[in-house]
Amino acid sequence: VAPIKALCSQRFDDWKEKFGPIGLSCKELTGDTVMDDLFEIHNAHIIITTPEKWDSMTRRWKDNSIVQLVRLFLIDEVHVIKDESRGATLEVVVSRMKTVQSSFCRLSESHDTVPPLRFIAVSATIPNAEDIAEWLSDSKIPAVCLKINEDQRPVKLRKIVLGFPCSDNQTEFKFDLTLNYKIASIIQTYSEQKPALVFCATRKGVQQAASVLAKDAKFLLSAEQKQRLQRSANSLKDSRLRDLLMCGVAYHHAGMEIPDRKIIEGAFTVGDLPVLFTTSTLAMGVNLPAHLVVIKSTMHYVGGVFQEYSETDILQMIGRAGRPQFDTTATAVIMTRCSTRERYIQMLNGADVIESSLHRHLVEHLNAEIVLHTVTDVTVALEWIRSTFLYIRALKNPSHYGFFSACTKNGYVFTLLTELCLKNLNDLSSLDLIRMDETNNFKPTETGRLMAWYYIAFDTVKQFFTIKGTETLKELITMISNCAEFLDIKLRTNEKKILNTLNKDKDKISIRFPMEGKIKTREMKINCLIQAHLGCIPVQDFTLTQDTGRIFRNGLRVT
Repeated sequence: VAPIKALCSQRFDDWKEKFGPIGLSCKELTGDTVMDDLFEIHNAHIIITTPEKWDSMTRRWKDNSIVQLVRLFLIDEVHVIKDESRGATLEVVVSRMKTVQSSFCRLSESHDTVPPLRFIAVSATIPNAEDIAEWLSDSKIPAVCLKINEDQRPVKLRKIVLGFPCSDNQTEFKFDLTLNYKIASIIQTYSEQKPALVFCATRKGVQQAASVLAKDAKFLLSAEQKQRLQRSANSLKDSRLRDLLMCGVAYHHAGMEIPDRKIIEGAFTVGDLPVLFTTSTLAMGVNLPAHLVVIKSTMHYVGGVFQEYSETDILQMIGRAGRPQFDTTATAVIMTRCSTRERYIQMLNGADVIESSLHRHLVEHLNAEIVLHTVTDVTVALEWIRSTFLYIRALKNPSHYGFFSACTKNGYVFTLLTELCLKNLNDLSSLDLIRMDETNNFKPTETGRLMAWYYIAFDTVKQFFTIKGTETLKELITMISNCAEFLDIKLRTNEKKILNTLNKDKDKISIRFPMEGKIKTREMKINCLIQAHLGCIPVQDFTLTQDTGRIFRNGLRVT
C-alpha cells in the first residue's frame, strides 16, 4: 500500500520485471486502473494499491475472503497517517485488516493452521516509531521497531537552511519572486556541476523561476549533451519549454502534456539537463533523484491561502537528494524567510510527532465498518476504536484531540473517546443510516450501505436529505458542485478568463444555466465544467480537461 498512484505504478513496473520470472504475478489497483475484478485479484500474488482504493474495494466485498488470504501487508510511507485529509483512510484500512484477521483467528479454533498476518511499515520520517509499532502489535506478539541511523545512508546528505529578509509589507508572491534571482548563485555554490532539482510552490512559479534562471546563468554543456538536448527539444510540444531546454533549464508539473513530461524526465535522469524546476507535489510521485535539491520558499498555496509546507512535505522533497548510483554525497538547501529559519533547522534535526486524524473522519468510517458487519454493537465499536492509532495517541497526547490533559487517567480518555463514538453513532441513526434494535445491535440501512459503497462523505449525505424532489436541473447541478467530494479541485487565477467565457459569452456557445457575476469560487468552477461537459462545449485547456475528468470520476459516485 503506497499513498500515491505514481508510486504504485513505479513499484508495479519494477516488481513485474523482478517477480515475473520466478512465477509471481503482480496486479496494480489504483483509481486509474479499471480492474476491480475479484477473479483477477484472486490470481495475483502481489497487489499494489493505495489506501483509498483498498478501502473502497474491501468495503464492497460481500465477504472478507480475499482480506483473509492476505499474509503480508506492506505499508510504504506510513507517515501519511498524519495527513489531515488522507491519513484516516490508511489508519482504518490497517485497523480493518487487524480486526478481520483477529475475528478470523477466533473462528478457526486451531490457531496453528492459520499463519498470522504480518505488517511491515516503513517511513523515512517518523520520530515516534514506537507508537506505530505499538499500534501494529497484537496481544501475543509485539511489533519490532527498527530505527536506522543517518550514518547508514548510502549517500551522505548535507542540509542547509538559508534565511532571506522579507519586509512586513511584502506579499508572499513578491517574496517568492525575489527568491528567483537567488537561485543562480545557490546552484553555482552547491551543485558541483551535477544535476539540481528546484521545488517551487505553484505551476506558474515553476515556469517563472525557470525563465529567470535561463537568463541569469550559463551552463557548460558538452557538444554531445547539446545534440541530445536539441533532439529532445525538437520533439516537445510546448514552445516555451523548447527554448529553455536549449539553455540547460526545464520545468515539469502535473498540468503538462504527458509526452512532454516523459521527455524532460528522460533528459534529467541521464544527466543531460543541469537544472529542473518542478512543483512540490512531484516529490511524492515521480522518482527523479538529483545531486542538489533546492526548496524555493517554504510556503505553498493550498485552497486559496498560503501555508507552510508540512514537515512530511519537506522531508519528501529533501529525500530526492542523492543518486546512489553516481554520488556518495548530496546537498539539500531550504530557502525561507529569516523569521522561520530556526524552525526549519529544528525540523531537520528532530521531526514532529505523528498524530492521528481519524477523529475528524470517524463518522464515515464507523458507518463503513457497520455496513461490513465488522462493528455490530457498541461493545465491538469500542473494541474497534481501541485497535486504532487514534487510541494510542489520544492516551499520550489528549489535548491534541481536544480532550483536557488535566484528566490524564487512561480510563478518562477512553470515556471521552466513547462519547465521541456514541455521538457519531447518534448522528448516523438520526439520518437513518444505521438502526439500533432493542438489544443495542446495529443494522445498516439501505442509505447507509450506499454511503459506504459509493464512498460518500457524511456532509454530502446530510445535504441529500434536504432534497424535496421538486428541484430543477439547475438546482441539482448547484447542489452537486457544493459536495465535499470535490474539495481537491482548485480554482487557479489563470483559468478565470476561460471559465468566465464558458459562463457567459454573446459570441460563443456558453453553458445552459449561466451563473450570476464572475467565476470566483471552486464551486462555481465545478458547476461551469459540469455544464460545459454535459453541453459538449469544447474546453481548450489541458488542466481544465484534467479537472473535468476528476469531477466526473467523483461525480458519478455522488449522482
